[in-house]
Amino acid sequence: MLLPSLMCLPLLLLCGCGCLAGAQLLNHPPHFVPSSGDMSRFSLSEHTPVGSPVYQLKGIDPEGGRLKYSISGPVFSVDRETGVVRLRQELDRETQDTVEVIISITDEGVYGTEPNTVSQRREIPVRDYNDNQPTFLGRPYTASVSESLPVGSELTVEPPIIVVDRDEGLNAEVQIKCVQENDICDIFEVRAVKLSDGNFTARVALKQALDFESRPSYIMSISASDSAIENRLTSFATVSINVIDVQDQAPVFTNAPYSATVAENTPAGVSILTVKAIDGDVGIPRDIFLSLEDEPFGHFELVPFGDAKEGTAILQTTSEPLDRENPDILQNGGVYVFSIRATELIDGAIPAEFSVTRVTIVVTDVDDHRPEFSASHFNISIAENLANGMPLPGLSIFVDDRDMGENSRYQLKLQDVSKAAGVFAVSPTEGQGRTPVVVKVLDASQLDYDNPAQRKFEFELVATTHGVEQAKARVEVHLLDANDNAPVFRQQTYRFTAPENLTSDSLVGIVNATDADSAQFGHVQYVLKGFGADNFYIDPETGGIYLLRALDYEKQSTYSLTVVAVDGGGRESNANLYVDVLDVNDNHPRFESNEYSRTIREGASIFEPQFFVRAHDADGPSQGNGRVKYAIVSENSIAGNVFRIEPDTGEITLQKAARSMDTERGEYELVVSATDFGIPPLSNTTRVLIRVGISGNQRPIFKGHFQNVENLPVIGPPSYRVSIPENAAPGYNVTTVSAHDPDGLDSLLRYRIVGANDNFQINEFSGQITVSPQARIDRDLNMNSFEIIVNAVDSGTPIPETATTTVYVNVKDINDEKPKFEQNSYAAYVSERTVVGESVLRVKAIDKDLNSRLEYSLQGPVQATTKAGVSIANRSNYPVQEAFRVDKQSGEIFVNSTLRHDVAAIIIFTVAVRDLNAEVDPEKQVDTTEVTVYVQSFKDKDPVFKNPGWSSSRPVVNVKIKEEMPIDSALFILQAEDPVTEQPITSFELVTPKELEYFHISERTGEVILKKRLDYEALAESGSAEFELQVRANSADRQRSTISRVNITVENVNDNSPIFDQSSYHATIIENKGHPEPVLQVRAQDKDAALNARDERLGYHKIIYSLQGEHAMLFEINNLTGQIIVARNQTIDRERTPSIRLQVKAEDSPGKPTDAKQSVVELLIDVLDVNDNAPEFTKKVYSAVIPENALKMETVLQLEATDADEGPGGEVRYELVNEGDANGLFSVNAQNGLLTTRRNLTGKGRAEAYVLIVRAQDNGSQVPKQSSLSTDAEVRIFIGDVSANDGVPYFVAPRVGQMANVTENAAVGAPVFQVIASDPDDDSTPSGTITYRILPDTPDAESFAIDTHTGLITTREELDREEKSMYKVLLEVSDNGQPKQSVTRILKIEVLDVDDHVPRFAREIDAGPIPMHVAEEQPAGTIVGNFSAIDEDIGENAAIDYAIIEGNNEQLFTIERDNNSLAILKTSQPIDREQVESFTLTIKCLKLGEPAYKYIGDAYDRQDPSHLRITVRILDLDDNLPKFENPDSTVGIRINVPIDTVITTLRATDADAEAAPIALSIKNVTFVPQFYKRSRKLATGNLQTLFTLNNRTGELRTGGSFADYVDGYFQMRICANNSAKAKRQTYSNIKVFVIRDKSLLKFVFARPPNEIQHNIRPFQEQLQKKLKPLGLELHVLDTQVFTRADMSLDFTATSSCFQMFRNGAALSLSEMQKLMNSKELRHELIDIYAAYGVSDLESCSVRRTHTAALFGNLLMSAGAWLVILAALIGIAALVSLCTACCLRKKFKRYSKRSLQASLRTPTEHTPTSYSYSMPAVLYSEPIYGPL
Repeated sequence: MLLPSLMCLPLLLLCGCGCLAGAQLLNHPPHFVPSSGDMSRFSLSEHTPVGSPVYQLKGIDPEGGRLKYSISGPVFSVDRETGVVRLRQELDRETQDTVEVIISITDEGVYGTEPNTVSQRREIPVRDYNDNQPTFLGRPYTASVSESLPVGSELTVEPPIIVVDRDEGLNAEVQIKCVQENDICDIFEVRAVKLSDGNFTARVALKQALDFESRPSYIMSISASDSAIENRLTSFATVSINVIDVQDQAPVFTNAPYSATVAENTPAGVSILTVKAIDGDVGIPRDIFLSLEDEPFGHFELVPFGDAKEGTAILQTTSEPLDRENPDILQNGGVYVFSIRATELIDGAIPAEFSVTRVTIVVTDVDDHRPEFSASHFNISIAENLANGMPLPGLSIFVDDRDMGENSRYQLKLQDVSKAAGVFAVSPTEGQGRTPVVVKVLDASQLDYDNPAQRKFEFELVATTHGVEQAKARVEVHLLDANDNAPVFRQQTYRFTAPENLTSDSLVGIVNATDADSAQFGHVQYVLKGFGADNFYIDPETGGIYLLRALDYEKQSTYSLTVVAVDGGGRESNANLYVDVLDVNDNHPRFESNEYSRTIREGASIFEPQFFVRAHDADGPSQGNGRVKYAIVSENSIAGNVFRIEPDTGEITLQKAARSMDTERGEYELVVSATDFGIPPLSNTTRVLIRVGISGNQRPIFKGHFQNVENLPVIGPPSYRVSIPENAAPGYNVTTVSAHDPDGLDSLLRYRIVGANDNFQINEFSGQITVSPQARIDRDLNMNSFEIIVNAVDSGTPIPETATTTVYVNVKDINDEKPKFEQNSYAAYVSERTVVGESVLRVKAIDKDLNSRLEYSLQGPVQATTKAGVSIANRSNYPVQEAFRVDKQSGEIFVNSTLRHDVAAIIIFTVAVRDLNAEVDPEKQVDTTEVTVYVQSFKDKDPVFKNPGWSSSRPVVNVKIKEEMPIDSALFILQAEDPVTEQPITSFELVTPKELEYFHISERTGEVILKKRLDYEALAESGSAEFELQVRANSADRQRSTISRVNITVENVNDNSPIFDQSSYHATIIENKGHPEPVLQVRAQDKDAALNARDERLGYHKIIYSLQGEHAMLFEINNLTGQIIVARNQTIDRERTPSIRLQVKAEDSPGKPTDAKQSVVELLIDVLDVNDNAPEFTKKVYSAVIPENALKMETVLQLEATDADEGPGGEVRYELVNEGDANGLFSVNAQNGLLTTRRNLTGKGRAEAYVLIVRAQDNGSQVPKQSSLSTDAEVRIFIGDVSANDGVPYFVAPRVGQMANVTENAAVGAPVFQVIASDPDDDSTPSGTITYRILPDTPDAESFAIDTHTGLITTREELDREEKSMYKVLLEVSDNGQPKQSVTRILKIEVLDVDDHVPRFAREIDAGPIPMHVAEEQPAGTIVGNFSAIDEDIGENAAIDYAIIEGNNEQLFTIERDNNSLAILKTSQPIDREQVESFTLTIKCLKLGEPAYKYIGDAYDRQDPSHLRITVRILDLDDNLPKFENPDSTVGIRINVPIDTVITTLRATDADAEAAPIALSIKNVTFVPQFYKRSRKLATGNLQTLFTLNNRTGELRTGGSFADYVDGYFQMRICANNSAKAKRQTYSNIKVFVIRDKSLLKFVFARPPNEIQHNIRPFQEQLQKKLKPLGLELHVLDTQVFTRADMSLDFTATSSCFQMFRNGAALSLSEMQKLMNSKELRHELIDIYAAYGVSDLESCSVRRTHTAALFGNLLMSAGAWLVILAALIGIAALVSLCTACCLRKKFKRYSKRSLQASLRTPTEHTPTSYSYSMPAVLYSEPIYGPL
């Protein structure tokens, strides 16, 4: 049926062709694609580049033929085939805004028909592009404006500002504004006004008032910018604004203010200075009239001259001469000040506009006055006891010369008249101006009243100038009698000795004093004063000193007293008296303890620690100085001489090993004596008990690294020093520490790291220290050294001992950082004509290692391609590998051979850098970078740049431009020429960089146009003022091009003036300072930068300084540093110039005045005054009268003095410099000079006057480096006598509120306080005699006694501060006059503490320990608690320290004390609650500073109050997770195990002592089949129902049937949890295998079940220990009576089935039998078998032997054989039938597949299908093995 169909096919094809031929005889015309292909909606921007594609014509031919396109006109061209339209010529919208074209489309003719052409006319709009910048019309612009024009008014600009823009839309919207230059835009405002589209005008308005005098004209720049979004354009123009002056300014003086120096008495007609004034309105000035003002004396006149508009005149003197001494001039400091008025004239009249300036005339002095004394004759009386150098009191003489300066200088001398030669001297010998004259005593020995011939002196004071006498005054001096000699001791210091056993009334020594005065004034009496003076008595007439009371050297070894000698006139002299008590040996040595005890180990040969006994001797240096000598008096040892004692130190040492059997009771008893070195020697003894005890644990000893030259261990704590590299890997062996246990096995020592365990770890058994996995020992990130503290702990009892050592680890630097290139790749352009050896570029790499040494090299093959991108590998013989080379050290790449663009236009190679000093992985310390070099072709036909300096071999154009060039200006033009056409190149394009910030390159003209301000200083801050770019010049056909590098260098111009760091300067200087006194340093900065030698040569940044102004000659300025100093030969005088105003000019460009810019700043210098005037009293002598009963602070007299200086030098303060007999009676107010009574004057009345010398002194010394000046005046005060006993006694000591001190336990009669009182009355009368007593009004009076005559207070009983620390006594002092006068005062006596108490705890004897607690694992320093002891003493004597003496063997606790002796118990390291539950500490309190080591180890003594027990309970934290005893265990169960059978018991523990009970739970259960495919699907529901778990006991029981789960295992996840917190659980994975008996083995025990049931668990555990190293596990499943092979029971034997696992997988029966029967394993287990009575190893399943026998009998009968034969025939038939069926089914399946294959086409793809089927295989013996 297929063959006829194939035969009809050619006929159908033939018919079809005929029909088609008939249909194509018609050719339908094509048409354009509407909208998208017919240019109907097409417009074009005038900015479109020539040659760029702008549109694509699209058409459709109904016949599907090829189309050709065309377009008319010169503007566009079209590709005939593709329809792509390109622009042929430039567009200009402003010239032509539309383009008219005709587009055509032509198809192909078919079978000889003509082609169809379809044309359409199109008008294409030209869109505007902003290519026309706004244009200003009618420039230049000017405006004239009056300075009085109101703000806000508009200016008239001629011609009007018109701006046009030929663009349209936003491109023609113009914005006109002022360009900000200086502050001009703050003065004028510019705004744009639109006239029409593209036509604008500008309005200029005034924003600030104008001032012609400040600025007469302005040049304002305005900008016009369009609003284009793209390519915004701006134009600039300037407007010249002239300000018209208006008469609004007063006249101005030039060079004002005026000052000059004129000598007094200058004749008339002398020109002083020239005055000049001009009209402030310089535009229209008026005439100026000058006149004098405030010049009433007529000393000067003005003589005008010159142009009246300038107002010039000469100031000259008149016939009225100047007088420097005129009071008005003198009071003004010699300065004459007046004013000059300048007045504007209008038509010769004087209107109101005028200015006034001051004229300062400094009148210099002329010597026209003579010095004069204040009087011609002086008469005074003086006391004969004046000392040398003292001024004569009451003599006040002044010399005054009214001239100034050197003209007022004169000399003074004393001229003898009568007996005054050599006795007196005048001071000063030279004076100036007004000078006080002082006459001083020169030879006081001549002042002797007792010699009648020496009672009167007479002399003259003479003032001379240049040796010529000018003035003189006569002085008469009369002497007054005085007690002028005080007693004089022969020795100033007396030292006597007295033995301490000297008897009373014995003579100690004699003192002697003499008085040069005669009669009563020469009679001397002696008085003894000082603490301890009551022990002695002095004879007032002879000076003999006698002992009153017995002395004790130990209480007081020396007495320091004062002997007073008093003459008949009351004058006193003192001498020091020292009485040294000689020591007598009267004190026996005293031991610190009456009995000493110590315990040592059996066999010990040394005491640890050392054992000392100590005794003290109180005698002094002459009796041994406390030294004692120790000796053993007796010893109870049998061996004898077991101990010895160091005689000097008291250290007891062992000479033989201590043995408990050496004494009767196991205790040594020694008697030790201590003997002093006194004369005669005294001794004392003590008992020493030494108990011999059982040996204890000794501390381990570290061995360390160091040994000395004798190869012996170094004494002291051993240490280790090692070095490791910084790149040490985890596990790196640092070192191994080793310790030795003197009393134990070294192998039992355990090592621990105390510090640095984050970087290091230690093997606790071997002591090996290694780097930890989390270590960070990089020197760059961490420290360069570590200190590891290691402990070694022994296993001794009762307490393990710990030794400590330090391991010092130094980290060595390793060169392990690889170098790194700064860039991943580099690129460069180079001409093919570049000469060999020229640099191309430089690559750079950085290496962080300090000792790196980098080497650069070319690496790998060099890739090169032609300009078409074709690789030249294997195509050319050009040696591209040798084209470039790299410098090994610098990384600079050079041309190495001739380059050829035609062969290799692009060369790519790799540069490698290597660290030659690399230490770690040297081969990996390498980095690479890729370098691409573009070789530029050079052809004779390529464009050639015509710029100077460019060549084909060096294609570089260097251009230099000035900064601040106008924006949009053409900086330079790139010129290139096409060598073929010899026409200029008109196509330039930028190659690199892609975009320019400051420049724009015209692609057509090559102009480089500035588009951003070029500021040289801003470029200098960015690092460089140079730009580098690469520009390509293209030929007209763009087929040829040349790339050139353009280097643009910006040059500096002087566009910045110097700027001072301050707007004005102010300085001060002290007058009279000369050269080179510094004044001030000014500083200015010039922002012009200096980047190169040219900038340095031009010096735009360099500044020189200069001074300007009237007084500039007084100073000099360093023109480089700006330091201003006083000029040479110049002195600053404040009186002439109190303030100086100068100008400082800073100018740049030294030596180039035409280029220089400058700035000027004001400098004001204030001249400070110098204190050169002394105060002057209004009177020379003052006198006053006051009664003796005047009250305290009553006014006596008002003193007054004045000082002409200013400031502190003009401030006057008063003081009494000599009070004479009125000492302490009067006081003067230092500020106002008010003289008042200082105290009551009772008893001071007398007929003679009291003479006081008062001094007025200024505060000139308060000014640094100046001294004060002073003047003295005499004050005579008469005190009138009123009553006889009117003087009331008063206390001198104690003062009000003063306290006395006495130490507690002081002996009875110890001195406490010396009371001192005085009476104003005469002490030689009863009214002036004083008596002391303690009033019995207070209970404390009984404790003290007072000497009624001397006032010394002593103790009457021993005082105890702890009982009473403060006493109050009421003192009374009274005179014996009539009526009796008395006064009382309270004295507080404080008892000073003596350290007579020991610290103790305030506890009961049977008090229990103080409970405290602290949480475990707290950091070191955690406060556990605080407690305190008490000490009844106070202050330092009550300072208490604390020590832990028992219970702190592991040093887990420390005690700190605060300043209040509060004990703070802290932890010294974290404590683990799981190791120790609590600690009981014994604390001892002791005196601060007392060594605590001797108490360490003492047991708690409840009778000792210095002991305290503290129990510290460690609080448990939940810091341990529950832990399974057997995690991840494996068990097996039988298939027929009953429900609720215990499978196993899970146990979990928590190391936390106070942990909550652990709850167990099953999280999930999965079943994993293991050995064969099951015939039916297993139930996969909730498998947890098959098991039950008791969450408390941990019993895992069966909960269902396991018949379907044989030969597989359950994976069970058990959770142990005892916390509510998250992540505090522990999980264990348990495998439960379901096993048949035939898969198990069993142990057969030759013991009954009741015995084996108790031992089965230890039996299993011992087997597990043996099997675990082999990776095996064994689980015993049951224990039951042994069943024999015949199924009978043997009650004397027991069987236990078991299952074995390897790595969690159950083993098969055969594997278990092989393992258990192996020789090696049987040998390992033989001991366990014997111990538990294992007799055999069998299969767990029992074979029934009687069934097997029955089966054997059947086989022996004939009937049985027939049955078997029939069965075999039936089976064979059945097998044959099944085989036939299978073959038939297979044949049918094969036939069907063949048919399907025959129907498929060859191109069809049939995916392969896979099916899985596996027949169920039943194993008689399950196969076990790993999953």
